[in-house]
Amino acid sequence: MSFIKKQAKPKQKLSEQQESRVIKIVLALLVIAVLWIIFAPGSGVVSLMSKRSELKRLQKETTQIEQRIDQLQNDIDRLHKDPAYLEEVARKDFGLLKKNEKVYDFSKAGPEKDE
Repeated sequence: MSFIKKQAKPKQKLSEQQESRVIKIVLALLVIAVLWIIFAPGSGVVSLMSKRSELKRLQKETTQIEQRIDQLQNDIDRLHKDPAYLEEVARKDFGLLKKNEKVYDFSKAGPEKDE
């Protein structure tokens, strides 16, 4: 078996016009690739920055909600353990009275009169 070697053809040099076209095509493809990396939906840089911002906002909101839960749990515990606090909340927030108590309202009930 004999192998026939193919002789390599000498490469032709591109004309200036062809070189210019190739450079323009390569640059255009490069620009398109960069723009795709920046603005691609779901995976572009702009999208990632937006998602990071949303993540920070949600983490902050989660922290605030956790603090509010702790505060409410402390209030619940205090209401169960402190009768004076329970009475204070009942009077202040719900307007409740003890037996035989009366409410006297000294605020002006009618329209103000200039005398």
